[in-house]
Amino acid sequence: MFVVHGSKVTSSPLRMFASVVVAMLGLCHCSNHNGTFLGTPELSGPSEALENTVAVFECKLLPHPENETVLMTLLNRGSTDTWLGDSTSLAGEAATFNLVVKPSHAGALVCQARAQNNSNIKPTFSNTHDLKVFEPVSSASVSIMSSTTIFEGKELYLFCTTDGNNVSFTWLQNDQPISSPHVMSSDPFLWIYRTTQADSGTYVCEASNSFNGTDFTTRSQEVNVTVKEPRMVVFEGEELRLVCPADGINMSFTWLLNDQPISSPHVWFSDRFLWINSTTQADSGNYVCEASISFRGIDYVSRSWEINVTVKAVVSDPDISFAVLMEDSHNFSVGVTCQSAVGTPPVDFSLYNGTGLVANVTSADRRAVFRVPVVFGEHLRKFRCQANNGAKTASSGWLPIKIEKVKGPVSLTYDYDIAENFAVVGVRLYCKVAAGSHLRYQWFLNKSLLQDHGSFYYVFNQLPEQSILILSVGRSSAGTYHCVVSNSFDNTTTISSRGRHLDKEVLNRLPVLVVAVVFGCFIFLILLVGTCCGFGVIYRRREYGDKFLLEMERRVVAYEGELDVSEYSDGADALRTVGDGFDQASDASSDE
Repeated sequence: MFVVHGSKVTSSPLRMFASVVVAMLGLCHCSNHNGTFLGTPELSGPSEALENTVAVFECKLLPHPENETVLMTLLNRGSTDTWLGDSTSLAGEAATFNLVVKPSHAGALVCQARAQNNSNIKPTFSNTHDLKVFEPVSSASVSIMSSTTIFEGKELYLFCTTDGNNVSFTWLQNDQPISSPHVMSSDPFLWIYRTTQADSGTYVCEASNSFNGTDFTTRSQEVNVTVKEPRMVVFEGEELRLVCPADGINMSFTWLLNDQPISSPHVWFSDRFLWINSTTQADSGNYVCEASISFRGIDYVSRSWEINVTVKAVVSDPDISFAVLMEDSHNFSVGVTCQSAVGTPPVDFSLYNGTGLVANVTSADRRAVFRVPVVFGEHLRKFRCQANNGAKTASSGWLPIKIEKVKGPVSLTYDYDIAENFAVVGVRLYCKVAAGSHLRYQWFLNKSLLQDHGSFYYVFNQLPEQSILILSVGRSSAGTYHCVVSNSFDNTTTISSRGRHLDKEVLNRLPVLVVAVVFGCFIFLILLVGTCCGFGVIYRRREYGDKFLLEMERRVVAYEGELDVSEYSDGADALRTVGDGFDQASDASSDE
């Protein structure tokens, strides 16, 4: 029996066994030295090699056995031994291996020595020789592990891949090394765990390595990253729902709008939820929620990221108008203007004709102008506008576009105002043309152009029907007036009216024709009354005969008596008596 104490073994029989083993090993060594044992080979060569270059390795066996041919084999030791080459040593010379280096050659290399013609001799192996195969970088690429358009507070994760080894990586933002404290980069990885708008920009990865003082560097493609402010867009009348990201037990929540507590009666709160049933533009702004909890008398408050809410006004139905634009003497175009009075920009405007879409454009001021080429003299189709800023599509009415060159004649007429003394105090001149569109009227006094208004006149245009010149009659307004009409887009054709002379005396003088008509009418009335009276006398005479003549005589006598009363004041009683007798005689005659 023997007893083991720790690492020491105490037994005299065991000492005897060890001595026997040593003696046997000595005998074996002596016998192998005599030609039955191969020594340990020595492998030498470079520890680093460039890919696709030739690396030379040597393997020596000392001492070399007499009268034996030794086969030297170069192996790569991994999970299994991989053969790399063979070389034969006949008389103790070193075996040489010329190896075209590949990435798979990297690792632990060994040299095996084996008696080529004697299988009784056991093979031996050299110590391992580590080889690093250097691959120069030639290309790099950035893989995007997250979205390149993100909101503030979200993470950005990029990964750089390359085809080299022993590579070091450098990350650049806008061609500058990244040094932000909230950026974590490790070898090929870039991780921004809490982005801000300052992290927007162009990102590039540079991969580099070096080999025997030669540097190799490659640059990846650019990756454009946009970090947006957290934003939500709703339209007036729509609802708004927000949720505070914090969650926990016995937490209280406070909502802030532009850093002020929200106290509007149309805002509803429930735990970590905020709800506005019908939004208005007053609800626009930056919303923040604060979550708080109290623990052992200490209040802990956590504040969320801001989210910007924009309440947009829905775009109104656009107005549509057009103007003719002259490119040169032969080419014209139409500028169609679409404009909405209400609506939060930007607004997308579209122009349609009777067959479909003509053009569209995005406007920052609720107004867009479309240029449509036209051929002069042709009638265009009807046009209409549509506007949209993200809610519903608003439309204008159809606008017919007609371009017509001015054609005569030009008429000039007037009327006037009369004061209480029947004197003319004001005149209105009317200028009209037979045909034309986009008309321009010009007034002239004694061949001098009149502006829009002066001391005694005012120009009032009722386009396209006519133009009115309003005058105050006086010494300054006397003269000859005429108007000229042309197209507003083309000055090559103008048509003038005839001149008309106006002054105070002319306006207040009755025309000869008027006087003749008035007097003619008066004479005609006199003749008509006289004729009627004559026909009346003739008719009554035929109807009543002598009785009518007697009645006429009585009326004449009575009339003459009435005239004599005023002349004879002394014989009034006698006259009255005569009258009475006349009446009695008339009565008696009547009785008979």
